Amino acid sequence: MTINKNKLIQNLSETYCSFGVSKVEGVGVIAIRDIPKGINPFPTIIAEQIIPLEEKDLLNLPVEIAEKIKQLIVRCDKRYFMYSLGLNSTGVRFHLNHSENPNLTLCAPQFKNSYASFKTTKKIKKGEELFWNYKTSGGDNLKKQFKFLK
Repeated sequence: MTINKNKLIQNLSETYCSFGVSKVEGVGVIAIRDIPKGINPFPTIIAEQIIPLEEKDLLNLPVEIAEKIKQLIVRCDKRYFMYSLGLNSTGVRFHLNHSENPNLTLCAPQFKNSYASFKTTKKIKKGEELFWNYKTSGGDNLKKQFKFLK
């Protein structure tokens, strides 16, 4: 798919959130305008491909990059399903904080084949932080990866 000005304008008109200071922890995803219930607040312009990386693949990377992958990417079936555009293309959805009472849900239960999209479970007002429950990811290493999960 070729990205042109019209597709960019459409994507920008569907933008609802950005990085912000979280009231829970560090950086979070904050609504910059009201977000309706039942939509994906993170539309993409081009389809993203997923490439599975195993622990042995991470050994070939600089330690700082391997650690960042382990922090950001949920591990499933002992593999990290990495977006083909790499870490520099990670957007706001990679900075969602965890909540047991989230306002987002995953449309697909796992990250194994393609971009895992989210859907709002309620109307989110401008200024509110967006959350999802990490436990719904299907990850096989969640308690080690996210030590605050019980």
